[in-house]
Amino acid sequence: MSPHSPTLDEVGRLVIHLPDDATFYGERSYLPIAVDLVDGSTTPSLLRADQHGVHYMAQYEVFSALCSDRAQRTVDQTLLVGGTPTTPERYLRLWRDAITTSVSAETAATLHGIRAVAVLQAPLASVTGAKSSWTTCPFGSFTSFRAKYGGQMSLASDGTFALELDLARPGSARDAYYGASMMSSVLRSEPTAWRASIELRVTAGHHEQVPLFAGAEL
Repeated sequence: MSPHSPTLDEVGRLVIHLPDDATFYGERSYLPIAVDLVDGSTTPSLLRADQHGVHYMAQYEVFSALCSDRAQRTVDQTLLVGGTPTTPERYLRLWRDAITTSVSAETAATLHGIRAVAVLQAPLASVTGAKSSWTTCPFGSFTSFRAKYGGQMSLASDGTFALELDLARPGSARDAYYGASMMSSVLRSEPTAWRASIELRVTAGHHEQVPLFAGAEL
């Protein structure tokens, strides 16, 4: 890690667990969120943001992402925890505790004011014929997906649709995952043509709250 990397001050962390049917694998998956102090305000961000897929992370993927970036930054103190230096071992223990106490997307929204929203955007004509390769997909084709969510889609003059699915709503985490998968199957070679990502939205009045897990041992 470059000694000139900007210093981050991580003042909290929140891990959202998704329903077990959210992916083909049928296992517990997560959205790990770091809460940093930026210009005097707490700012949440996903550990691994991606514009081309609705990706939920297995536990080993969470720690792989941490070890390749933030945990390394504790060594040269370009990442602090609550304004204090820490060690990689202690830092990873904080995230282990956060996974143990992970919450549902609904709880993250109601208790912590952080909403996880899947955003899908693509040329509608290009994805209409897309089919799912997953046997567990509840739609089978994008046409069926559109039949369920067409009323929530906005359509631009160039034929591009946009859809937002709040992961706190029942079935939305699963549907966003398979919808994005079908989009990827036909548009993966055209990265500028489509978008599938998870955005974090902070509810007004929550962003100045006491940092999450502020009392954890460093």
